[in-house]
Amino acid sequence: MADDKKKKDPREEKQKEHQAEIYRSRLRYLKQAQVLYREDKVTQAIDNYYKYLAILSNNFNTTEDKLSPTMFDPEKDVSELLLISHVYWDLAKAFDRSPHHQRECLRSLDQFVKFSIGFKYQHVNAQIIRKFNNKKQAHNFKAFEQAYTKIHVASKKCYIATELYGENHIITNDLRAFKLKIQNHTWGLKFIENYYRTSSLLVELSQKNTAIKFLLHTTCNLPLRVVHKLIKYAFNI
Repeated sequence: MADDKKKKDPREEKQKEHQAEIYRSRLRYLKQAQVLYREDKVTQAIDNYYKYLAILSNNFNTTEDKLSPTMFDPEKDVSELLLISHVYWDLAKAFDRSPHHQRECLRSLDQFVKFSIGFKYQHVNAQIIRKFNNKKQAHNFKAFEQAYTKIHVASKKCYIATELYGENHIITNDLRAFKLKIQNHTWGLKFIENYYRTSSLLVELSQKNTAIKFLLHTTCNLPLRVVHKLIKYAFNI
């Protein structure tokens, strides 16, 4: 009886092998898509890119539109995460070519941003989109510029909070969360850019002069704690 339990069902084994083969085939579709994209065969490239994404999605029992970086291990799957981000980058550029596919372009850009922020290659992806924007190639330039800003802003530290409390303090983390909440608004982006322009200068000066460092710590500590409490209350962080 025990031996019967240990016996593997041939049908289950065959099914597992079939699923593993399908999963391995994703890279074949990806390579084909990249070649087709370079050859400017955009429609065929898009088709193969979606086949790659569909296989990944099926592996997580979800659909492509719900594929999320949280489904992956940020350390073990970093190579796959980088590939996915570049797939969405190519899709965004491909859909941008047509005014009829702007919705898919925006969705692909949003996925590109999601699969970029917080990962080791974030800065690399930010430079990719920056160089593309500098060439003024996008039809929907504003959307690509906003995508760059989101990645670029997210890569920056909360300078003064980090200087006062450290990288992983609750105040630093909450201010970082606040930054992510407001970066989708025009006023929020302007506020963030002005903050970084001023705070980075203050922190740089404080690191060179102990008197300025002491002044920064004594004058900013209480106001920053008050701001932190207000932000937690107003934005439910």
